[in-house]
Amino acid sequence: MTFNLFMKVKYYPCQPHCFAFGGFDMQMLNTMDSVIKCGILASKLDVWSRDSDFDIIHLWGIGTYNYQVIDWSKKAEKFIVATVLLPYFGTIRSKIGHFYRVIFSKSFKQQIRYYEIIDRIIVVNDLQGLMLNKYYKVPFSKIDIIPNIVENQYFEKQELDFGIKYGIRDYVLCTGNISARKNQYNLALACINLKQNLVLIGNILDGELSYGKKLEELVESNHNVLWIKELPKGSEDLVAAYQNCSLFALPSFDETQPISALEATAMNKPVVLMDKSYAHQSYYKDAILCKSHLVKDIEIAINNSLESNNKLIENLEILKCKEENVGKMYRECYFKLFTK
Repeated sequence: MTFNLFMKVKYYPCQPHCFAFGGFDMQMLNTMDSVIKCGILASKLDVWSRDSDFDIIHLWGIGTYNYQVIDWSKKAEKFIVATVLLPYFGTIRSKIGHFYRVIFSKSFKQQIRYYEIIDRIIVVNDLQGLMLNKYYKVPFSKIDIIPNIVENQYFEKQELDFGIKYGIRDYVLCTGNISARKNQYNLALACINLKQNLVLIGNILDGELSYGKKLEELVESNHNVLWIKELPKGSEDLVAAYQNCSLFALPSFDETQPISALEATAMNKPVVLMDKSYAHQSYYKDAILCKSHLVKDIEIAINNSLESNNKLIENLEILKCKEENVGKMYRECYFKLFTK
């Protein structure tokens, strides 16, 4: 296959978006928009279409759900690119679990084989790249480090006063799907104990209805917590919610590169995260970290942030996450396929 400035790229999702839609899925759509603006002919793969006139298939995630797609793409002599999320193996227990899979798991060996077939693999930060190389045996020569996109409006001042429109001020903000993993219930309890206003923005994730119901009962009995079930991504109201908050908090058990915290950083807001591997990225270098997921530790972290007036110094690293810059990085990744 020869180099083609007008290469065609087809995007293939991790799962149907009608069943689950979160940050990873949003990034897929934002990335597709960004590479189109950079001159790439990118579009969603129509599984019902017989048109095979494209050069690259870009998979979002790698697993049993798309192994057959990888096999067929290779037979059709298409280039294969994948953006993946990996565990950090930050504890002894997780490392032991990994080595157990290496020795005994046929599915893990199958996964390694598909990592070998794929032409280029994209992860969001250097640590993920190290995990990919060390634990999945992918050579650095086929790894690209490209962060998540923060939409341009998060780098701009908004006119809307969120406090006036929604009747709440001096609040902690947490955005994203409601789930036990993201720990919003304990965050709400911490804010209630501190008599601190809290704004939650996000829908209950599929499969988390009981957790969402528990949170809903807590919110209904406490007037200092406002829960907005949904605001459109990048909307004026959502951006204004960040701009007017006192701090952003996400005491989540497990993340890769939380976009909501990137958005808060872009708006120069104090950030509180859980002290997990995902929090130790240059984009969050000024964040205050909770020692654990427990309510008391969340209270301490919020208090420390409020008392220190922890306004972020301008973090130039976050500029890498601007749409134009990320689009160019993906374009360069695609170009490498034609020049190797």
